[in-house]
Amino acid sequence: MRKTVLVWPILLVVLSSLACTITVPGVPVPAIPTLEVGPMQEYREEIPLEGTTTAQVEITLGTGELTLAAGEPELLFSGLFRTNVPAWKPEVTWKDGVLRVAQPDTRGMPGPGAENEWDLYLAPRVPMSLKLQVGAAKGHLDLDGLALTDFSLETGASDMVVRWETPNAVPMDRFLLRAGAANVEVRGIGYARPRDVQVEGGVGNLILDFTGPWTDSARVKLTAGVGAITLRFPRDVGVRVAVEGGLSNIQTRGDWHLSEGAYLNGAYGGAGATLQVTLTAGVGSVTLESE
Repeated sequence: MRKTVLVWPILLVVLSSLACTITVPGVPVPAIPTLEVGPMQEYREEIPLEGTTTAQVEITLGTGELTLAAGEPELLFSGLFRTNVPAWKPEVTWKDGVLRVAQPDTRGMPGPGAENEWDLYLAPRVPMSLKLQVGAAKGHLDLDGLALTDFSLETGASDMVVRWETPNAVPMDRFLLRAGAANVEVRGIGYARPRDVQVEGGVGNLILDFTGPWTDSARVKLTAGVGAITLRFPRDVGVRVAVEGGLSNIQTRGDWHLSEGAYLNGAYGGAGATLQVTLTAGVGSVTLESE
């Protein structure tokens, strides 16, 4: 059993409470409630496939550790949840083609030793959209074997790894990533087969690996904040990166050249598939790699 120490969420709550310590004489300050921490409990949830041909999946985790992967073909969903905070008992619903897995919306700071671990599995080869909202958490999303028509990940103060190593069973309409004070690495975006990629980075670090068998061209729109972004592209796919916002801290590794304000890799203009990248960046740094 993994032991997860929830440092980030506790730190965030403490900082927010410190921000509220400036008081006005005679005005009471409301106390921050404390969430009870007890013995570790396990919860299991299963939803049979039962002829389901498509699904919309929404996963919301505020605090904890998340793993997600393809599961048994006869089950639309299976999950093993472990937590020692009773108020965090997960809520799982399946209705009208929408599967929702959520940590309850609770207010308060957990006591020492709080743990919350989710191991989730989705049916392989069933076309589905997948939307994740993750707060202060650590996660590993192994999306091989899934048939994702749409993918969305919004994350706060987290460490996340997202990976594909084999082609998505269906074309993906949109790949959306919004990251706050997070460290996020995405491997094998080309295997996801997205037509449209949108990424918004905040304070943390992003590594976006576009490796994969690109058979169709795609649009990529990146907005960077203060953090560092590494963009890794395969050599056999044409790439054009147009930079907006006045960012000057751009490093290149591999075969790149600058033409009319845009960075072009060696395959641009001669490859079958082309990635048209628009990059708007602030204070951070960007590294372009061609492998």
